[in-house]
Amino acid sequence: MWYTGAGDGGRTKVPSAGELWKDDALVQALGDLDELNSVLGLAASIYPRLRSFLLPIQSEILAISSELAGFPLGFGEDRVTRLELTLKKFADEVPELKNFVLPGGNIGASTLHLARSVCRRAERSLVRVTREGSLQGVYVKYLNRLSSLLFVMALWVNLKEGVDEVMWSGSSWKKGIREDSRS
Repeated sequence: MWYTGAGDGGRTKVPSAGELWKDDALVQALGDLDELNSVLGLAASIYPRLRSFLLPIQSEILAISSELAGFPLGFGEDRVTRLELTLKKFADEVPELKNFVLPGGNIGASTLHLARSVCRRAERSLVRVTREGSLQGVYVKYLNRLSSLLFVMALWVNLKEGVDEVMWSGSSWKKGIREDSRS
């Protein structure tokens, strides 16, 4: 059977916290991490060139969820360091931005932008849970770096696919890869 019906009354069991309402901050954070993982899976499916980078990240998101639920797996700073190295690898290939960009471009890049925004929401949820309890700060740090990585990956995909970024400057926009590259 694929359902139990146990949560039909609006409550769920989390091993680390017992029975909680489904709108509890911890349950919200777990749901946001699950959504992030799903969007990362979508991005890996849409843009397979990034699959080898995104699959380990998906595993780490599941590790964070497992730890939040009460199953310690030794999630630590080494995971943040690995993300920082991956971020540097992609950032070294992308020219520096001089303006904000509007999320979009290639469908793979657009999906990475979506993943970045879901990641930011998950980060906010974890900040709330961390402030209310005794969670490790490394989870928030990890998601903060991940959102930066996803942004840079989106820029990288558009660059590799020859898709111009749409630059935003105040109340107007300008199409071009970089501020001074095209008019």
